[in-house]
Amino acid sequence: MSIILGIHSDHDASAVVFKHGRLFAAISEERLSRIKNDGGQLPESSISFVLHQHGIERREIDKIALLYSFFPEKYFYHETLGKEIERRFKRLRNFLSGKGTPYMMARDLLKRLNQKGKNFDDHFRRNKFLNSEKFHNGADVKFFDHHNAHALPAAYYSGFERCAVITMDGVGDLNINHTSSVWENDGIIKHYATDARNTSAGGFYSIITQLLGFMPLRHEGKVTGLAAYGDPSVLYEPFSRALRLSSDGKTLDSDFTGLPYEELYNFLKQVTGSHSRENIAAAVQKVLEDVVVTLVRNFLAETGMENIALNGGVFANVKLNQRIAELPEVKKIFVFPAMSDTGNSIGAILMYLKTLDPQIFNKLKQPLADVYWGPEYSSDKIEAELVKAGLSFGRKDERELVQTAASAIHSGKVVGWFQGRMEFGPRALGNRSILARPTDASINDWLNKRLERSEFMPFAPSVLEESADDIFMGVDKARHTAEFMTITFDVKPDWRDRIPAVIHIDGTARPQLVNQKANPLYHKLIKSYCEMSGIPLVLNTSFNVHEEPIVCKPQEAIKAFIEERVDCLAIGPFWLKY
Repeated sequence: MSIILGIHSDHDASAVVFKHGRLFAAISEERLSRIKNDGGQLPESSISFVLHQHGIERREIDKIALLYSFFPEKYFYHETLGKEIERRFKRLRNFLSGKGTPYMMARDLLKRLNQKGKNFDDHFRRNKFLNSEKFHNGADVKFFDHHNAHALPAAYYSGFERCAVITMDGVGDLNINHTSSVWENDGIIKHYATDARNTSAGGFYSIITQLLGFMPLRHEGKVTGLAAYGDPSVLYEPFSRALRLSSDGKTLDSDFTGLPYEELYNFLKQVTGSHSRENIAAAVQKVLEDVVVTLVRNFLAETGMENIALNGGVFANVKLNQRIAELPEVKKIFVFPAMSDTGNSIGAILMYLKTLDPQIFNKLKQPLADVYWGPEYSSDKIEAELVKAGLSFGRKDERELVQTAASAIHSGKVVGWFQGRMEFGPRALGNRSILARPTDASINDWLNKRLERSEFMPFAPSVLEESADDIFMGVDKARHTAEFMTITFDVKPDWRDRIPAVIHIDGTARPQLVNQKANPLYHKLIKSYCEMSGIPLVLNTSFNVHEEPIVCKPQEAIKAFIEERVDCLAIGPFWLKY
């Protein structure tokens, strides 16, 4: 069986390796470089990790799946020698002046060649790439489309035999920022796509994020949380000029289609100038929900589909996902958990596998069980780091560790929980988490201060899967996807006063349904806490300080403990407390 390496090198760069008929390892570059959303270059650390940690040499790789994305300029021919030299000098000047990188957008070259009816592969210096990066010079290299790489994993891992598939983000290849497709007979059939400039739902939301003083492509979740505090009606009409449906209701449109980006940005800057942050956030959220929900509804009516799979950065918006799930025509919903571009390395591998061996592709298709695809560290490695840091610690068996941690949470302590393989994607799902009791509403303020965060959403609950229906409404439509913390639910009224630390002002929560089979140790911890408290969930937030990636290595978790970000640390079989 071939070893396939998948590489995404744009924003949120990542690498994935497929071996022995399964997805073997995956990690985002930021987790290793410690630079949030790292990308715009080949993710060398990620490539090394997914290969070397599992004893695979670069020379063993015989298939490489790439995206039309950032790549070193030296690996491409341009249309003419003159234009190539001109662009290289321009890119170098920009880089030296701090305005860019020495890398190029392969997707820009794709667009230019596509307009001229030329073949992209003819302009890729395949042998130079393989030799320079120390891969086998006989390895096969294929490039894949951005939105296809979003669509396929959403459908493939959904567990649906047939479903609608919607992708939506800031921008992909050939300016595409949305697709509506159907998944059936193990294939994706694209029906519609939005490919005009300034008609992007993700781009619109990111501009508002920036205008609110947050960082675009990073802090959109803060806008989503802030929206619950405002009145959307004040800015609904002008925002609807920036994002609306096309006249046939099948694609996205705006009054700024085809105009320079500055026209849209300046318009939004002008209309938001005198309004509160809360009202601005509420309006952008409401317009996004109305437009996308109507687009989805129209597509479901046209295709007769009842199940829907979603992927792309826009569907990191958990409130939008809830609105889609609430549609009466939706039977089940699934959101691919690595919905940002970091997950496109997985999409590229799946597309390669489908062309390489359709039989194995079909055989391996099943509902996604977990995303614990990252690094795991031995007890010896962890102990060596603890000794190096000069810390006092005790070693416990599994039962004692679980009971000790649960007791600490119940007594009001904040516990760092570092166990097993790291999660892939944006959410901490119980292997790199900070845990606390959900019963104290004041914890949000002081825990945010402790972690140097400024969040408007509450912290999320990790709940025993078997208890989810008792606490939340509408779980059945999204039970599978909620295992990955990708959707909000309304909390039942009788639970709202019992778990205030994990409930937003609008009465919703974004839970992780903890499956005993997927994460038995974490399930045991929550069950132990439940036996002490009567509450079948814990507060779970990612194990990181504000603006840092989630901790990956033992030394990063140890550093957080030394800095008193947590009161206690359960790291492998070891227990530390102040």
